[in-house]
Amino acid sequence: MPKAFEEFKFTEEQKNGPVAEFWEKVHLSAKALKDDTGCPNNIIASGLRAVAAEWD
Repeated sequence: MPKAFEEFKFTEEQKNGPVAEFWEKVHLSAKALKDDTGCPNNIIASGLRAVAAEWD
């Protein structure tokens, strides 16, 4: 799991439910982007933050 998931204070239900599933999918998607594109981590992280900003 990503470091952010481990550091956030989720309830036990969240850790084992939809929140954990969401974080796992985000983590695997980011890894796939890195593997597919070869982009550095900071570019992938920046892109994910930009997408997240559209949801705020």
